[in-house]
Amino acid sequence: MQKEIEKNLKLVKESAHNAALKAGLNPDNVLLVAVSKKKDEESIKAAFDFGIKDFGENYAQELSVKSDFFKDEEIVWHFIGPIQTNKIKLIAKHASWIHSLDRSKVVEKLNKECLQAERHINALIQINISGEETKSGISPDKLLEFAEYVNTQTNINLKGIMVLPRINGNTKEKEEEMIKAKKLHTTLVNKFPHASHLSMGTTSDFERAITNGSNIIRVGELIFGKRT
Repeated sequence: MQKEIEKNLKLVKESAHNAALKAGLNPDNVLLVAVSKKKDEESIKAAFDFGIKDFGENYAQELSVKSDFFKDEEIVWHFIGPIQTNKIKLIAKHASWIHSLDRSKVVEKLNKECLQAERHINALIQINISGEETKSGISPDKLLEFAEYVNTQTNINLKGIMVLPRINGNTKEKEEEMIKAKKLHTTLVNKFPHASHLSMGTTSDFERAITNGSNIIRVGELIFGKRT
């Protein structure tokens, strides 16, 4: 298993590196988050030993278990899934990043829990860039207003945005959504220069995402294999 994960990581890193160069970006400035949901500790350890420090989890309970298991390792945990209000305390305790802020109620409660835990959390606002009703995220036209609110919180550090272009869209649709996301992010950075992170791109489209300005990619299956 370890050899397989190392081989996969080498290929992903190489592809990301080449995509960054193609886009005129510094490859060192593109952060790879290994999506480890439903993956065991042995798989995570294999990726960690190969130099991966950032891991993404979708479920708060699973995040807390893995965070405790690896408490002696310098792992940076990213919570990347939909947020349930009754799980915010776990996220505040165990995650260093959250990619899916999209409601004022969540922001308020997250800040309160981080305050009580004496922690700060780096946060990305999730944008529903495709306008699909089944997806979480705020409307693009609400971004600056919502960012203003997030930026007032004492224990939440506004770091940028996260988008999920439509999975079943054709190449042109995906490209248009990524270009739109990049323009939105530029607008955000013009007002909040510290919100410099654009989390966009997964296993199926991370190279295209990088060429469209993404500097955080979230890759799972290409590293760990398909989930059972």
